[in-house]
Amino acid sequence: MAGGRIIFSTLCSRTIRDDSRAANAAPAARLFTGGLRAPRYIAPLLVLLTALVVLTAGPARALEAIVVSPDQKKLDITLLGELYEGRGDTLSVETAPGPDGITGRMAVQATTPGTDPNWVVFALTNPTENRIERILTARRYELSGSKVMWPDLDSPRIAKVTPSVGFKPKRIPADRADLFRITLEPGSTVTFIVELRSVDFPRLMLWDGAALGKQATDRTLLNGILLGIAGLLAIFLTAIFVANHRAIFPATALVAWSAVAYLCVDFGFWHKLFQLSPDQNAVYRAGAEAALAASILIFLTVYLRLRQWQPWLLSVFGGWALVQVGLIAFSVIDAQLTSGLARLSFLPIAGVGTLLIVLQTFRGEDRALTLLPTWMLFLVWLFGAGVAVMGYLSGDIVVPALSSGLVLFVALLGFSVTQYAFSPGDYAASGHAAHLGRGAAALEASGASVWEWDVRREEIKVGPEIERVLGYSKGTLNCGTEEWLQYVHASDRERVKIMLWTVRDRDGGELETDLRLRRSDGSYLWYELRGRAVKLPQSQILQCIGLLRDVTAQKRSEERLTHNAVYDALTGQPNRELFLDRASQAMLRCESEGTKPTVIVIDIDQVRSGSHAPDAVISDSMLLTVARRLSRHVRETDTLARIGVDQFAMLLTSETDPRYIAMLAERVRRSLRSPMKLSGQEVALIGSIGISVFDGRQADGQALLSEAELAAYRAKRAGADRIELYKPDMSATGDDRAELEKDLEKAIDRRQIVLLYQPIMRLADNQLAGFEALLRWNHPKHGLLSPREFIQAAEKAEMTATLGRYAAERALRQLHRWQKAWQREDDPLFVALDISHRAMLRSEVVQELRTVIGRGTVPENCFWVEVSETVVMENPEQIVEALASLKTVGARLALDEYGSGYSSVAYLHRLPLDILKLDRSLVRSASASGADPVVLRSVLAMAHELGFEAVVQGVDRDRDAAYLRALGCDFGQGFYFGEPMTEKEVMNLVNTLARAAAKAGGQTRTRAGTGAKAMPRVKSGRAGAPAGAKRVAPPQSASQGQESQKRLPGPSDGGARPRQSEAGARGQSQPGRDDRPARPRPAPRENGAASDASSNNGRYDGRERSGESRLGARPRIRPDSAVSGQQPPPPADPEGWDRDEQTDSSPPPRRSAGPTRRR
Repeated sequence: MAGGRIIFSTLCSRTIRDDSRAANAAPAARLFTGGLRAPRYIAPLLVLLTALVVLTAGPARALEAIVVSPDQKKLDITLLGELYEGRGDTLSVETAPGPDGITGRMAVQATTPGTDPNWVVFALTNPTENRIERILTARRYELSGSKVMWPDLDSPRIAKVTPSVGFKPKRIPADRADLFRITLEPGSTVTFIVELRSVDFPRLMLWDGAALGKQATDRTLLNGILLGIAGLLAIFLTAIFVANHRAIFPATALVAWSAVAYLCVDFGFWHKLFQLSPDQNAVYRAGAEAALAASILIFLTVYLRLRQWQPWLLSVFGGWALVQVGLIAFSVIDAQLTSGLARLSFLPIAGVGTLLIVLQTFRGEDRALTLLPTWMLFLVWLFGAGVAVMGYLSGDIVVPALSSGLVLFVALLGFSVTQYAFSPGDYAASGHAAHLGRGAAALEASGASVWEWDVRREEIKVGPEIERVLGYSKGTLNCGTEEWLQYVHASDRERVKIMLWTVRDRDGGELETDLRLRRSDGSYLWYELRGRAVKLPQSQILQCIGLLRDVTAQKRSEERLTHNAVYDALTGQPNRELFLDRASQAMLRCESEGTKPTVIVIDIDQVRSGSHAPDAVISDSMLLTVARRLSRHVRETDTLARIGVDQFAMLLTSETDPRYIAMLAERVRRSLRSPMKLSGQEVALIGSIGISVFDGRQADGQALLSEAELAAYRAKRAGADRIELYKPDMSATGDDRAELEKDLEKAIDRRQIVLLYQPIMRLADNQLAGFEALLRWNHPKHGLLSPREFIQAAEKAEMTATLGRYAAERALRQLHRWQKAWQREDDPLFVALDISHRAMLRSEVVQELRTVIGRGTVPENCFWVEVSETVVMENPEQIVEALASLKTVGARLALDEYGSGYSSVAYLHRLPLDILKLDRSLVRSASASGADPVVLRSVLAMAHELGFEAVVQGVDRDRDAAYLRALGCDFGQGFYFGEPMTEKEVMNLVNTLARAAAKAGGQTRTRAGTGAKAMPRVKSGRAGAPAGAKRVAPPQSASQGQESQKRLPGPSDGGARPRQSEAGARGQSQPGRDDRPARPRPAPRENGAASDASSNNGRYDGRERSGESRLGARPRIRPDSAVSGQQPPPPADPEGWDRDEQTDSSPPPRRSAGPTRRR
């Protein structure tokens, strides 16, 4: 009976089971094709045939086992097993005989009852003595044999695999195939029943795991290459449309993108790329095939220019293309039908396309001739794909070959289109009509329209574009001259009429004017009329022809620019130029009217709010609020203007009573102080107010305004929230400021801008690590000036970028000399430059610094850029951008004066910092109180946890350095290590240290705990100059004597205090603190007085730096002690008071200021 079953299954493989399915036991099997339903009279014949076969069948033949050899890497078992269909939900078969020849029976239930699945039964035998593992594969989609109509698309193939003995095969997860791992024990024979999910029988392959993995890797590599080429072609064809706006480029790109989509689906990338479900691959495949067919049809329509060749063909192809595009959307409803229709549509597309290309080629069309070779390749590819789909072509090489052919077709298509589109003759081939069409389109796109004036008939005609824009019906503006002029604005009507009559009277000429035409809603639009009067050749009748172009946007822009030229864009108030003009006019009227105009300048000094600094939105709202408040205090005849970023000015002409003006100024001051709530923050302003009254001395409005500004400046210096009336003696200060601006322009050329250098020591080994460069102006009249005293002059002279570049170049040049004189490969010297001023952080200054640092004259990370904490907190976002820009060229970034103000620790994470420079107040407060410096220790620990190196300023005593060293601080800076020195003194010091190191025999010592070699140590000493080095004094004038330096007793060092620097003894002026006025400068201190050099005056924002001295100060670093390794005695206290005995943290008393000595 078994033999009868097998024979019957083979004979009935292409029939369909009877509808009644009277008995599930009656077999009815079929193979891959689904055939049509057989007539009902066939059923009795099949029953008779079944009985005949059963009765005449020979002995029963059991299932033959497939021998699995270890050397066999893959095996197609599709036709080596038994295929069952229509057996219901249960299948009972006889197993293959084992080694002993005994057979058995096994029955399997369907996974889902009522599905009536198809079954595949096969047996595998392992003749070897080793275990064999194989992978059973069934691809979810096979192009070969998938059929044209109602194709077999992506779907799951295998529901489960049941063995007769042993463990159940384990499913391996995969998106493109059903994989099961099968294990065969030595000498065993196992029968497997495969339950199928699909209607058609798939191709079953038995793979060795390594061979399957290698094939998957090779296939993935090939797929990636093909997909990359196709993607690049699609991107290229899309991007080239920007350079050449031809329709053929997007049409060709559409073909390329469709091919990319098809390849993505076929390679299994589509659902991964867009995070979609792989179960819908059939929908994606059907849509991709429909898109590819539609794109080729659209390409033919555009490339062959069917609209110009045969216009009716455009309608046919357009409708056809819409149907093809509709198939893409229909794929969601029925993917199988969509795929079948798309595959069928390739045949008419290929046939019609071939016919059109051949016809145009015989007509001499270059386009068709260029496309012909590429189209022939497409026909070959289409033939191969059709043969493979119908099942006549199969094999592992078929699908890769067809995919490669599709990519090659797209590549040749792109090259052909690109070559022809950029050829010079293509434009000429378009014909004269195309040029006229483009000209008309260009005229319409430009917003221009034709304007005609028939002089003899007195008629004017315009194009329909103008009538459409103005809102009139067609033909409304085609009327007589007088009627047409009624649509012109009354202010322009007479001028246009005169121009027309002039052209008529002169029998020729040109028209060129701007006019306004009324719209149907009563508003007006600006138009530009450009025309020329010509005479017709036959009748010599004068006629004007021109263009009307809409220039409304341009006119409004001009009006806006005119308004912005004299009014502030934010507040809407007059700006400085309009204010000066009105002030000058008021001064001219005062002679006849007898009034004295008064100018009040309001300068906003300070903003008090809950945040550190208001952002841009709050600042704008604040200025708008201030403008509204100030406008309440001016009358109609007065003027309120915004003359600066934070400056407003009032011009009073309605009232000249001094008491009224004083009361008005007081009301303005109080209105500024009144808090305002903006964006949830309460903001209070403090302003300085200056008043100037015209008295006949002022030449113009600028002079009057300058006096008021000078009075406001004096009020700001005297203290916030003040009112000052201009007095003639205030001009002296203004003259000094103007003098500084003038002298600064020549200061660099005259070598008056100098740099002083203060040592920075590494505390771990007391070794010289580098220097901080301090910018100074050695003014011939005012003495040594700190940046605080001339940075405003530099801003007005637009020299901040020049100063920054000069300082960086000078510092880097000196650093290069130091490193060359004292070569320390592992630990080279560095230099730090402070740019802590808002003006020095502008984009142009930062760019100049980047240029200088980027030259690479010194090793990377040897140039430090310091920015103070205060400046960072004013505008963190801008500072982050500027610092990041400097860091990219190799600069190390340091946050200076950390701990001196109120900052947010959160910003430390955002800033690209390398070093934290702690303010000297942390050391001074700990030393003065004698308590445990918890704050200092905590800040150091935080810096190290954040990965920053720490530098502590104000190290003025031995025990300060020892304690900081014990806390693990990296660097120290202060009078204990040395005072600021000139370039020559630094060079002498470096040379001395280098010779001392060489004299010691080049011996190196190992740093404690690291094992790294260190250079000779540099310790501070009492001497003012290096041992054996030539003492260099600063230049002196003839009138200045050589004063001896004295040592005064002090309790901290056994009765000795540091000597005053020579420059200080000579009476050079010294930079003051932030609260000191710029002029007059304080007198020099007498010998023995507490030196003010330790204050932070080396900053662009005016804050004084610890340990700085005047020009010519002696270095306090002893190279002899550095070489010998001796610990120096404690130095004198630089502040002139003993911190061991005096715990008060107040600064030492200042001596009274006297006249400034100038040289």
